[in-house]
Amino acid sequence: MLPTARLFIAVPAADEVRRAAARLIAELRLSGADFKWVEPENLHLTLRFFGATPLERLPEIESLMGKAARRPRFAVSFGPVGAFNSWEDPKVLWVGVGQGAAELAALAESLGASAEGRPFSAHLTIGRRRGRGGGERLKAAARRAGFPELRQEVDRIVLFESRLTAQGPAYSIRKEESFLS
Repeated sequence: MLPTARLFIAVPAADEVRRAAARLIAELRLSGADFKWVEPENLHLTLRFFGATPLERLPEIESLMGKAARRPRFAVSFGPVGAFNSWEDPKVLWVGVGQGAAELAALAESLGASAEGRPFSAHLTIGRRRGRGGGERLKAAARRAGFPELRQEVDRIVLFESRLTAQGPAYSIRKEESFLS
């Protein structure tokens, strides 16, 4: 069996975005909803998830990243808090992307994200449901807390390796590609 690594390409969240998300998560925890909250240092905009990938594919993925990074930097803005599937049945909580969403979608497509079979939706995942209950309190807490209108420059993409641990995922950087100046 070939050695594998659990890989994904993403844009890391800026420090200011992480701090705002940490405050939001602290507010949402008070709702008592049974969610696994993302550690702020792990926040990112996923562009393409590969899953368990044979390490022999690394040169191919790195080449793909190099081609995708031949673009100018651009800004994204973060906006409202939302939920997949819906607020009535929230499985994943996220912070949306306003400005820059189209550029992120084009970047994701250049990395082959369309091959994953679902449309790209730019967002920062902040929590995943573990159990039932607390949905209405969670929705009310999200409305009260909100998320500040923050902007971030997107100037690079990162290939992360994700190792699943009992405490949650641990990410390490395998490769970075900077955009054009």
